[in-house]
Amino acid sequence: MSEWFEETFDFNIFDRRYQIEGDSKGKTLRGFVEVAEPRLVARVLRALWDYRCSLDGFVEDNSDQEGRLEVWLAQFTNELENASSLNLDEAFKDFSSDTTLPKLRASIAGDLIGNKPDVALDRMHTYCVKRFRALLADRGTLVDPSTPLHAIFGAYGKAVRAEGVVSEFALPTLRVQHKLFEGLNDARNKRSFAHDNDLLAVSEAQFIIDCVLASLSFIERIEADRNIANAATDDEIPF
Repeated sequence: MSEWFEETFDFNIFDRRYQIEGDSKGKTLRGFVEVAEPRLVARVLRALWDYRCSLDGFVEDNSDQEGRLEVWLAQFTNELENASSLNLDEAFKDFSSDTTLPKLRASIAGDLIGNKPDVALDRMHTYCVKRFRALLADRGTLVDPSTPLHAIFGAYGKAVRAEGVVSEFALPTLRVQHKLFEGLNDARNKRSFAHDNDLLAVSEAQFIIDCVLASLSFIERIEADRNIANAATDDEIPF
């Protein structure tokens, strides 16, 4: 069982965090279903089902019963995916024709769903650099390639303040986010796979990732409101 999970999903199923009810195989698996990221649980259950169906003697003799089990599993795994706490679709956007962007987003999502936020830090940093450079370019501001992430975000924050698209009550959050991206930049350089580093603890990396995802979602809402306002202004201009 340990080898199957390691080879198929690259994680330790017998990690103590999954043994909330005990350390037997059955209790460990139930603990995993209870505490792991829902999308990962859905993937594991589907793979286990396929593995079961590949073995002789494990499929129900009663075809109706087998069909009911298959329908139940499909419904349950779909519910798990919809219950995911990762707001990836809100935070990550296809904002350019850059051919590396879909692969970058997929890589980050795969690591986060697979409960490997420490591995995802480096590519999360890359995505943020690309996104804020694009947002500044949309405003006619080009960024030197050597500019660090938090400085790029600082320039974006100044642009947003100048445009008045964020209220005075939300402006303090931009200052907090500047420190967040400075922390992400520092973690990427000193505690990620970007260099020969010791990785952050999973809990610490997950905290940084959660904060960055929330920040990116907020920024995408800012941009959506700005685009609506710009579109309305354009409609008012006579030709």
